[in-house]
Amino acid sequence: MNLTTTTLPALPAFAWALVALFAKTSLTSLLQVVSRARAGVFPIAEDARLMRGRSVAAEAPFVQRCANVWRNDTENLPLFLALALAYVLLGAPAASAQWLFGAYVLIRYAHTAVFLLGLQPWRALLYLSGMTVCWTIAIRVATLAAG
Repeated sequence: MNLTTTTLPALPAFAWALVALFAKTSLTSLLQVVSRARAGVFPIAEDARLMRGRSVAAEAPFVQRCANVWRNDTENLPLFLALALAYVLLGAPAASAQWLFGAYVLIRYAHTAVFLLGLQPWRALLYLSGMTVCWTIAIRVATLAAG
């Protein structure tokens, strides 16, 4: 018996979304570290000493932008992942999970890009698009839970 195809058909879609979002946040973190090193300024004195940089009170502007993307992800991704997991565990159809989870992942990648570039209103529109996907999943979860 194959658990992923018989009892939880949407589990592979969840796994791919989880890995894709983990990769995105890891790349954001790496970009932050590289940007901090290139700027040569560090708000933590021991980091400045280690990297032979300058100790400053605040991060470089692009490093702050990366930190804002990271914070936004830590606020939004857990909610999506919880909803997506509930949807999977309630027996979501594979096709709808693939579409919804894939859309959310693409939206979050685009959101990160426009956030890093400082592009409004695109950032707000992408955020709202991601929330629309989450609300769609939430409604489907509630419907499945109600039987």
